[in-house]
Amino acid sequence: MKFDLKSAALGAVFAVLLAVAGVAALFFSSGPDVRTISHRVVLPSGKAIAVTMCNFAWGVEHSERDAAKDSFVLEYVSTVPQGDLGAIDRETLEVFELIRPVSELWGLATASVSAFPTQARKGRYFTYLFTRDPSGKWTFERSEAKVFIND
Repeated sequence: MKFDLKSAALGAVFAVLLAVAGVAALFFSSGPDVRTISHRVVLPSGKAIAVTMCNFAWGVEHSERDAAKDSFVLEYVSTVPQGDLGAIDRETLEVFELIRPVSELWGLATASVSAFPTQARKGRYFTYLFTRDPSGKWTFERSEAKVFIND
C-alpha cells in the first residue's frame, strides 16, 4: 500500500473545512428567535401564569457554603401591568404559595420570586425576597431590577 502524504494532508484540510462549515451552518440556521421554555400554572384565583424557572438554590457566597441561605427560587411572567405595584404584590403572594409548602417542608428560611413583564427576559422586573421568622410567619421585600444585556 502506497501512502501519499500530500493527499492525506489535503484530505485532512478538507475534513476540517467541512466540519467548520457544518458548525457554522448549524449556528446561523438557528435564527434569532429563542423560545423561553415555560410551564403554565393556573392559580387559585383563576389567573394563568407562565413559570419560566423554578430551582433549589444553594446558599453559596464567594465559594463558602452557608446552608442557612438555601432557598427555592421561582421566576414567572406577571399578568399585571407594570405600574400597579399593589396588584403585582398580590399576584406574587399567590405565586409564592406554589413554593411556600416545599420551602417549609425543607425547613428553609428564605425563598425568592421574580415577576417579569414578558417571557423574553427584558427590561425591568421585580424580585421578592421572602423570609420566614422563627414563629413561621413569612414576610417579603420587593426590589426592582433590570436586565441590561438585551435592552
